[in-house]
Amino acid sequence: MISLVFAAALLAGAADPATQAANTATAAATTPTKAAGKTDKNEMVCKREAVLGSRMKERVCLTQADWDQRKADSRADVEKSQSVKPLSF
Repeated sequence: MISLVFAAALLAGAADPATQAANTATAAATTPTKAAGKTDKNEMVCKREAVLGSRMKERVCLTQADWDQRKADSRADVEKSQSVKPLSF
């Protein structure tokens, strides 16, 4: 029922060019931009990473969520290794 009311409102607004222009301006103002720092977590991001034992770099493509997870895992490993006390003999 609500979807029918919403669809009717969209159709009524589409008939008026002034309303359509206002809706477009509002949508453009509320849409986040990449310059604002908000990225899609499902967007594929490719980076060139060094390969151990080689001068060549390889291209690695992962989603932004995967890159964020790799970064968090690396940070957790560093913090864990810095907090472990060595064995004393």
